[in-house]
Amino acid sequence: MPQGDLNTMSYAILGILSARDWSAYEVAEQIGRGMSEIVPRADRQRYNAPKKLVERGLVTARTEPTGTQRSRTIYSITPEGRAAITEWMATETKASTMEFEGLLRVCVADLGSIDDLRNTLRTVRAQAEMKRQVFVANARLIKTPGAGSFPGRQHVLAMSAKYMVGHFTHIISWVDWMLDEVADWPDTVTPVETHADRIQAILDGIIEEYGDSSPAQE
Repeated sequence: MPQGDLNTMSYAILGILSARDWSAYEVAEQIGRGMSEIVPRADRQRYNAPKKLVERGLVTARTEPTGTQRSRTIYSITPEGRAAITEWMATETKASTMEFEGLLRVCVADLGSIDDLRNTLRTVRAQAEMKRQVFVANARLIKTPGAGSFPGRQHVLAMSAKYMVGHFTHIISWVDWMLDEVADWPDTVTPVETHADRIQAILDGIIEEYGDSSPAQE
């Protein structure tokens, strides 16, 4: 049946559960292994999203003892859940989005000091290096055929890891480039005039390399 009102996070959970049954903790753990970098809201919904799928009949939940006085919740995908994600796979994907606070700070850097800008860039670089290592570690984990949590997806997970490592490598390269560019900026305001020629060269390079066929946005 149509499930057009499910969000991306819901399909991420269904994708995890389609491999096998998982405990609530294991589902949250899988999200923490890089999925939250692909679906930004995933980290905030890692515990509540499966419960909503249970309410929809797309997932079932059962309680199992853990050997102590405690118990754990085990989630399983239902036939309706499998049908929902199969149907979703055949639909047109949404355009990618991005949530990048560091880049926003660059966009309004004239409201802060040059030290603020440089510190932001260094922090962005350190964060990108750390996140890149998450996907390098994932690649190392699934390298052996049959290893990892999703051995049947080794081929597609390898492709995804390649993209994510490249994504964070691009951020690192961009930060290094920008730190060089702002090395002689005395502040974050006057370069619009003192470095006008360099700024024009950067913009011309973008237009020359990638074209100018889309409507201008300010």
